[in-house]
Amino acid sequence: MDQENNQENHLKRVLQLYPFDVGEVHLLESRSGRTTWEVSTDQGIKILKQAHMKPRRMLFIAGAHNDLVQKGIPITPIHKTKNGAICIGAEDHAYVLYDHIKGNEMIYYNKEQMKKVFDFAGKFHHASKGYVPAAESKTRSRLNKWHKLFRWKLQELEGHKMLAQTYPDEPFSVLFLEYADKMLERGRNALKELDEGPYEQWIKQSIEDKSYCQQDFTLARFTEVNSEPFMKELHSITYDLPSRDLRILLNKMMKKLSVWDTDFVIELLRSYDHSYPLTRDQYSVLWTDLKFPHLFCAIVHKYFLSQKRSWGDEKYIWALQNIIAVEDSKEQFLNELSEITEAIKEGERGEKAEQ
Repeated sequence: MDQENNQENHLKRVLQLYPFDVGEVHLLESRSGRTTWEVSTDQGIKILKQAHMKPRRMLFIAGAHNDLVQKGIPITPIHKTKNGAICIGAEDHAYVLYDHIKGNEMIYYNKEQMKKVFDFAGKFHHASKGYVPAAESKTRSRLNKWHKLFRWKLQELEGHKMLAQTYPDEPFSVLFLEYADKMLERGRNALKELDEGPYEQWIKQSIEDKSYCQQDFTLARFTEVNSEPFMKELHSITYDLPSRDLRILLNKMMKKLSVWDTDFVIELLRSYDHSYPLTRDQYSVLWTDLKFPHLFCAIVHKYFLSQKRSWGDEKYIWALQNIIAVEDSKEQFLNELSEITEAIKEGERGEKAEQ
């Protein structure tokens, strides 16, 4: 009870820093180091988010959020305190307050919605250019770190292969070992491709642009307002290539579809390219990232580290089978970079010609 009272008093002190008359406060969610409350005020419903991160890191994210609002990106307005601060810091955690936006659910299986999300992603990456964070901000960058990430994942996959070989009759290990060498080879080839030039050139361009990516472009951050995607919050950002967001989103979608649908991917990337055209060299970097077996590494990592404690062996095996199906059906796509890039660009030119 004392802990609840302390939390309630702490929330009151935080909310008193904002220029609103505050009414009822309801806990919405508390997980993964983030807690959110719904706050009734004289100016409508607001969302208060507490994140377990250094305030200087939150300042980096909140500053970008506010910059996107000012540039006209459809994202919920972030509120400033009475003293003009865009976030509040308290030792190892920080707070932000923004509007509560009502809209319709967006789902990965709705093709029209997803094409609009990719169009949004292009506008988001374009708007990220030129962001200058406050001097006190703690920035984060993964530029020039792909080599290290790929090597680490390959080393871990090799370690898991050795471990699986000690359990030759275990169903998950049998299936994993059947595909491990193929995925290791693809991963090593992707690592070599990082040295071919386009990756380094894009890094230099990204540093000049002062652009960032979101890290985890997921529909959990979106709602649909007036038939268009609207971002409910900016969860995180880091300095990295836009292709990272595209790779994560494409892999996530195709995993849900249980197959790599090349025609659909072309439609999605056309929508993105219409808002934020990439060069053919930049698409080659995206292909390299898609070639690396991120999904395969992730499910194997989860299994051998028992990260999903509620999952039984059957669910792990189903998840691995699903990812293998996606990676197998992706093979032809990966070998048709030139043809698919042309299809993406021709789609854009065709649309322009009709206008």
